[in-house]
Amino acid sequence: MNDWRKGNMTVEMALLTPLVLLAWMGVVSACLFVHNRAWLTGVAYESAITGSWDAIRVQGDAEGRAREKLRLLLGDSLYGSRDIHKEAEEKNGRIFVTVTGRHGAFGGLQWSFCVTGSRKLCRPVLYIREARRARIKTGGG
Repeated sequence: MNDWRKGNMTVEMALLTPLVLLAWMGVVSACLFVHNRAWLTGVAYESAITGSWDAIRVQGDAEGRAREKLRLLLGDSLYGSRDIHKEAEEKNGRIFVTVTGRHGAFGGLQWSFCVTGSRKLCRPVLYIREARRARIKTGGG
């Protein structure tokens, strides 16, 4: 009477397992993308901070130091991410570091990312000179 029900669990699992694995791989791919984007955001900000502090020196090269830090931090490739482009530029007293690229996900999906970090250039000598000038103009000793 129940002979036709034998093996129905095997058939159900055979049909359900690929769907579960597909969903699992999608979650893992999304987690890798979020991880790589967070890592690259940290790299951009750390490079901008390093470059901004190089502006303290008289002949400091803020862009060069930021590019050097980018090269150092992005020496190893990130899993799934490729075509990573790095740019550092000094503009209007700030240093801007931009990292763009693509992340390949499970199933042939391609996600693009663009992260930017910026920091005001640190020039304490100029700040102190301006403060002294302002104090002299106002009559402060």
